[in-house]
This record gives sequence, C-alpha cells and structure tokens, in this order.
Amino acid sequence: MRAALGLSLGLPLALTGCQTPEPERLVLPEISFAHRPVLTFAAGSVDTITEFKPSFQDPHIEHLLPQPPARVAERWVRDRVRLDNSQPNSLRVVIKDASVIEQDIAKTPGLRGNFTTDQVARFEVSVEMAVELRDARGFKVGEAAASAKRANTLSEKATLNDRDRLIHDLIRLAMNDLDAELEKSIRSYMPLYVQ
Repeated sequence: MRAALGLSLGLPLALTGCQTPEPERLVLPEISFAHRPVLTFAAGSVDTITEFKPSFQDPHIEHLLPQPPARVAERWVRDRVRLDNSQPNSLRVVIKDASVIEQDIAKTPGLRGNFTTDQVARFEVSVEMAVELRDARGFKVGEAAASAKRANTLSEKATLNDRDRLIHDLIRLAMNDLDAELEKSIRSYMPLYVQ
C-alpha cells in the first residue's frame, strides 16, 4: 500500500517537472517620430482620415497587432505635424493603406524536408498616405503623397517573440520609408505652405 501510495504521489510530481514554462511575450517599444523635426503648415486645422478598413480576414493580420500600421500613421501626424494658424487653410492627412499580410510558405517535402530549415511564413507591410491642404473655400491648394512596402520571411525555428519582432521591424521600417518620402513630396509640392 505504501509503495502504491508513493508511486501515485510521485506521478503528478514527475508530470509537473516535465512542463516547460511559456516564454514571456516581448513588449516592443512604441514606434514614434518624435525624434524627427516637425513640419509646420500654414493652416488652422488638421483632420486625420483613415480610408483603409481592415478586412478581418486571412491573409490580413493588421487587426491582431499591438501596433497596427494605421495607429503608427496616426502617431506620425501627432509627432510631425504642427500648424502655425497663419492662414485659414485646413490640412487633411489621409491614411489610404495600412495593411499587414501573412502568407504560409510550403515546407520542403519528403525526406529532404527533415534536414532543411524552411522559411514558413512571409509577412508584407504596405502603407500609403496623402496630405492635402485646402483653402477657406475648400479648394485644394496643395497635395503630397507617398507609399512604402516592406516584406520578410520567418524561419520554422522562430519563436513567437521572433515573429513579433519581425513584424514590428517591418512596420517601423516601412513607416520610416514613408516618412522620408512623404516629407520629400510635401517639400516639393507644397513649398509655400510648410516650414
């Protein structure tokens, strides 16, 4: 009886000893443009309009992310846009695309697949924004636009934290590309209205 009791008590201990704890999820820094100089527009108001609507269906995953590109684009407006109220113009920032797509990649088949480390997923971030300036009568007096895309693949040996970091980096890099192109476009096509 004592031997049977010892075995029955030892079994749960053995099972709990084999369990591996879940790794702690990585908390990544907020993507920001506060380190960049502000763009001061000759306008009295600014509106941010998000035309991009998540589909909530595969292969789109932007709605599942802690920092979706649409939110990062809104952060761009808060960090970079200032108004000098010198003219009765209104500024409109339009978020046209802010998508993240995840696509599975087929593994190497057969025996060879057992000895191959495959890339199992491809992620693509697409962002597009436009900046429009309208006068007091509502006529467009200036417009600038830019878009950017970044993509990368993930190894089958990657952890959830590796996946999170890869997506975060793709969004950050795509938005940095867009930031540079959008500023260049603004300064080219709206030089009379921005400092």
